[in-house]
Amino acid sequence: MASSKPIPCGPCQEGKVKTKADIWCYNCDEGLCSTCSGHHKRSKGTRDHKTIDIKCYKPSIVAIKTECDKHGQQLNLYCPSHLMPCCDQCISTSHSKCTGIKSLASVVEKTKIEKSTQSVQKQIDSIKYFLDKLINNKSKNIKRSEQENDNIKELIHEIQGHK
Repeated sequence: MASSKPIPCGPCQEGKVKTKADIWCYNCDEGLCSTCSGHHKRSKGTRDHKTIDIKCYKPSIVAIKTECDKHGQQLNLYCPSHLMPCCDQCISTSHSKCTGIKSLASVVEKTKIEKSTQSVQKQIDSIKYFLDKLINNKSKNIKRSEQENDNIKELIHEIQGHK
């Protein structure tokens, strides 16, 4: 089922017009009203896009909360003891005995860097594996060519010996 709030038409919203979307375009990642969807289906760049009826669209990611449910304040701190974001008032009331409170922005940034580092490490490992395979194959080729070279030399000596 679609979300409880009606999804707006992206192109109309860009033009400062509030129109309810009738279809969802997965390629554009936005809703389209009946007028805009007609243009969307006829335009060369978008006619092959995957669209569905808005009633069938299920948002894949729930919006990330930025405000505290209890206090309505900005979530700007992180409690490592409870593994949760908190507002200033939550920290003073519910987390006063917790240690290691950090700014939410620094925790998010550290997580991004760690994920990026993991991604780079995977790429390095993949390249290293490929290079090891390449070195192994080249070594085998060199040994094989040296062996072929020795065989050819032997054949030449045999041919010269029979003359």
